[in-house]
Amino acid sequence: MPLSIRAHRKPVILTEHGHLLYLPVSMKKPVPRRHQHDSAKESIRKAAAELFAKKGFAATSTREICQRAGITKPVLYYHFGSKEQLFRDLILDACNESRKQLLLASQRGKTAQEKLIEVIAADFALTRCDPSLSRMFFRMIFATEKGSPGFDYIEMGMEWLRLLEGIVREGIRRGEMKGRAREIAEALMGVHTLYTMGFLLTGEPPLGRPLAQRMVQLLLKGCR
Repeated sequence: MPLSIRAHRKPVILTEHGHLLYLPVSMKKPVPRRHQHDSAKESIRKAAAELFAKKGFAATSTREICQRAGITKPVLYYHFGSKEQLFRDLILDACNESRKQLLLASQRGKTAQEKLIEVIAADFALTRCDPSLSRMFFRMIFATEKGSPGFDYIEMGMEWLRLLEGIVREGIRRGEMKGRAREIAEALMGVHTLYTMGFLLTGEPPLGRPLAQRMVQLLLKGCR
């Protein structure tokens, strides 16, 4: 069995016959194929989200995505099949992750106010984590392009509204607040959207739990 020798300046191994074999200094431990696979896919997703957010779906070419991601077209097509599929995967994965995190957040807290703070803080965290993806969402909602893959953005927004409304309705049932659940939820959603858009455009206000607390407390102050 070959034994490695580390005393030499160059890496060598000692064979069972006593011969020294010098290895190239530049040899490095190979990167696991799975790691390379995941890294390339994530680079494509990040590059595509940035370009779609900045230029839109139609104006973004696969060549630009590949250049920014540092990969070739065959690699992009291997992972996603087409630009359209890449766009769809970004939207659907983001929606599924958002749904998962917001549902988990809605289960934290004891009162309706606490739950609302948790949900809005969780959504703020998602925006901070990937602002390019959030910008892409807003662009597709407010500047829908002809020829871009179709999504029911209204239903996406309604799902978010129904989550807030359900928490508010439960708070009203428990006597924690008064008012119409749908209107309170719409007010929360509207202010949340304004804060999020402000952050994406200017970096202000800082999205976090303190802002979520102030926002919910201010809106619910007149609902008691």
